[in-house]
Amino acid sequence: MKEFRSIVEAYGKLDYSARKAALATVVKVRGSSYRSPGARMLITDDGRWVGSISGGCLEGDALRKARKVILEGTPMAVTYDTREESNQNLGISLGCNGVIDVLIEPIDHNDPANPVRLFEAFVHTREPMALA
Repeated sequence: MKEFRSIVEAYGKLDYSARKAALATVVKVRGSSYRSPGARMLITDDGRWVGSISGGCLEGDALRKARKVILEGTPMAVTYDTREESNQNLGISLGCNGVIDVLIEPIDHNDPANPVRLFEAFVHTREPMALA
């Protein structure tokens, strides 16, 4: 709940005429991971973020990919296999030892299906809801 509030608060402070954002969401985990499915991170086009999708081992790469998503306006699914030694160059050999699937999607302030607006409704009403 605290993460949702932090994301909603940061999103509410954005100047939409000058800033764009993306939302990274852990959608599936196989093996070991610091965060569970549903963990989220709001990323702005100036490189700032709120929330996390790992214990710090994936955020840098997710930030780079989010910038591309923001520029192109197209969602991106990313699979991080932190079991492989070849991924050490990403700095992800820090304790994550699983496969983490992350969806990075652009956030459109004018879209009624904007997931951050749904978080805002959840934070204020605490009514159960589902994102599809």
